[in-house]
Amino acid sequence: MCLVAALVLASCATATVTVAPHVSGLPAVSISVPLSNVACTTNNSCVAIGTSNLGVSATSVGEYRSANGPWTALTVPSADASTYLVSSSCWSDGCVFVGSQSNRDLVWRYDASSNSMSVATAPTGASGIRAVSCYRSLTCAILDNFQSNERLLVTQDGGATWSPMGDVGVPSQDSVTSLACTSNLKCIASFLNVSNEMVVYVTTDGGTTWNTRTGLSTVTWAALTSMNCVGTKCVGLAKLSTGWRIVRTNNFGKKWSKVASLKASILTLACASLERCVVGGMKGSSSPWLATVASGSVTSVKLQYVPTPIADVACGSKICAAIGVTTVLALRP
Repeated sequence: MCLVAALVLASCATATVTVAPHVSGLPAVSISVPLSNVACTTNNSCVAIGTSNLGVSATSVGEYRSANGPWTALTVPSADASTYLVSSSCWSDGCVFVGSQSNRDLVWRYDASSNSMSVATAPTGASGIRAVSCYRSLTCAILDNFQSNERLLVTQDGGATWSPMGDVGVPSQDSVTSLACTSNLKCIASFLNVSNEMVVYVTTDGGTTWNTRTGLSTVTWAALTSMNCVGTKCVGLAKLSTGWRIVRTNNFGKKWSKVASLKASILTLACASLERCVVGGMKGSSSPWLATVASGSVTSVKLQYVPTPIADVACGSKICAAIGVTTVLALRP
C-alpha cells in the first residue's frame, strides 16, 4: 500500500504492478488571493505566488519550500490592480517572475538562498513582458512588447540589467505562447497571430535574425505552449482541433512528433528532464487533473484535497510542484 507523507510523493510500484501515484494538496497561505504562478529552481526549491485586484487586504501572496521542507509563507512585493504575472523561469538558486504593471514591464526575483522575493530592474519603454526563459545561473531571456513589436532582451545578472538583442518581427497583436532558450544565441518562440494561426520562430544568432519553422508536422496546430528545451531537443504542448498532445522535436523545431495524446484541457507542462515531466490542468468542466510523464508514458495522479483545476506546474531536477488557485502540491516526476 502506498503511504503518502504530506506532499512528497513516494514510489511504491512493484516489478509487475504499477500503482497510480497519490498526491495530497495543502491549503495555500491565503484563500482570498488566488495563486497563479509556480517555479522551481534546478536545486529543487519551489515558490508559488499570486496577485489579486479584487480590493481585499492582501494584494499579493507567496510561499516557498526547500527540496525536503514544508511550504512556508513568503513575503512578496506589493501588487495593485494593474499587476499581471504571466511567466517564470529559474536557475540553480533563483527565479524570475515577469509580467506587467501600470502598462510597463515587471520583474520580480526570488532568491532561494535567502528565501526572499524582491522587485528587480525591468526594461524600460515596453508595455509588458510576455515570456521568460532562463538557461544558466542569473542568465535569462525575455520577450516584451516594445513599439508594436516583440523584443528579445537578455540579463546576465538576475534582472539587474538588460541588454536588447533584437526584434522578432511579429506584430504586437500576436500573442507569445512560449519561449525557450538554450544559450545566448539559440531561442525558439511560438506565437498565435490575429488569424488564430500558430507560428514558430527560431534564432541562432542571439536575436539578430529570426526564421520561421514551417512544415507538415505543425500545420494543424492551434497553439504550442510550455516548451522545455535542452540543446536542440524540445518538448511542449500542442493544441489541435481534436485536443491536446505532448510533442517533441530533436532539431529545434524543424520537425515535431507526437509523444502522447492527452484527454484534458487548459494544460501546462514542466519537465525535470526531457524524459520526465508533469502535466496538469482540468478534466471535464472543472475537475483538477495532474499526471506524470516518463519516457512518453502518461500516468494520472490521484489527487486529494485539490478543489480547483491545476493552474500551473514547475519542476526542478528532482522535485516538481503544482498549484490550484488555493492549493499547493509537490511530487517526484
